[in-house]
Amino acid sequence: MAEIFGLHAVKAAFQKLKKKFGKDSPIVVVGYTANYAAYVHEDKEAAHTAGTQAKFLEEPKRTKAKEIAGIITTALKAGATLEHSLLMGGMRLQRESQQLVPVDVGALKASAFTAIDRDVDTAIAAAEGRFEAAKKGKKR
Repeated sequence: MAEIFGLHAVKAAFQKLKKKFGKDSPIVVVGYTANYAAYVHEDKEAAHTAGTQAKFLEEPKRTKAKEIAGIITTALKAGATLEHSLLMGGMRLQRESQQLVPVDVGALKASAFTAIDRDVDTAIAAAEGRFEAAKKGKKR
């Protein structure tokens, strides 16, 4: 079975969240379902058009973390539910990452998703399921 780059780290992070917040805490997952998404994301050697890059999801997660946390906090203070607030933060991350996706790979940009999972175990299973479906050329 092919392994998605970083899926092990994602699983470990989800397990950490499960320990900290409990099994039933909502989780927002942001990713790409194109079967080659992980390869494009990790390929630092590829030539990209100006303004696009490898690490198109990882980079905004790192550089926009405070901004995204602010979006979530502001939404919660305004009375939004935790799930809706997390979804708003996830959508911001998705939008930021889509701006960095290599434009010569339009299908990759279109395969972006943001989803709420109701618990950590479901989030892990969904991430694996999306990857498996993408490998088979299906959308999930």
